Amino acid sequence: MTDPQNSAGTSPAPAASASAAPAAASSSAPAAQATAPQTHHGQLTPAEDTTPGHVAVNCPTADEVSVTYAPTVDRSIISDHAELVLREICSKACIRSVAISSGARDVDSQARAMYENAQTHGVPSQRRLYGHIGDPVLDAYERGIAQHQNADQIQAAMADEIRAVGPEKISRHLSRGPGISTFDVAPSSVGDKPTQKRLVQAALSEGRVQRFFQPPDDPGFHFEILN
Repeated sequence: MTDPQNSAGTSPAPAASASAAPAAASSSAPAAQATAPQTHHGQLTPAEDTTPGHVAVNCPTADEVSVTYAPTVDRSIISDHAELVLREICSKACIRSVAISSGARDVDSQARAMYENAQTHGVPSQRRLYGHIGDPVLDAYERGIAQHQNADQIQAAMADEIRAVGPEKISRHLSRGPGISTFDVAPSSVGDKPTQKRLVQAALSEGRVQRFFQPPDDPGFHFEILN
């Protein structure tokens, strides 16, 4: 390769000294090299890089979702169809496992649950949850607290009110009919708040869920699914 020529058609003079050589070499480098894109290996994408990208999320299929049951839950009361709906909801929400903490209850168990929830979450939250139908039961709770009764006495009075109103009117947890499966999913089994939010969104968009409640008004994620 020949030396490049100057504007007069003659070859440029040799460098005057060794100290000038680096400058001459730098000035002769092609301009394209100074602006050529660089590849950064093993580094985060620079903030100024706005190139669109895609993130692959490996969510489980419905068959891959694990559903476990608390020892106190009667598995036979929850239909296979209802469990499948729950699995599909979890799949949409990218949740791999959940635990069912509560299913069908008898009257005494329902009175105990309402008592514990009133103690933990307050009576107003339970009145919102159960509506006017549950008012007599919660009135019995407040009377017992005002009279300084113990837990067993208060729960017995609440159970009496549940029977008077009609158990199936108070909660679907008290219904053992073939038409619907009622159960609660423990929030602790779902994951962090963003994961719980995905579960709520998926449940609310699922048409086969007849009714759905969530914390803080309900201690668990309450599902009522048509069988």
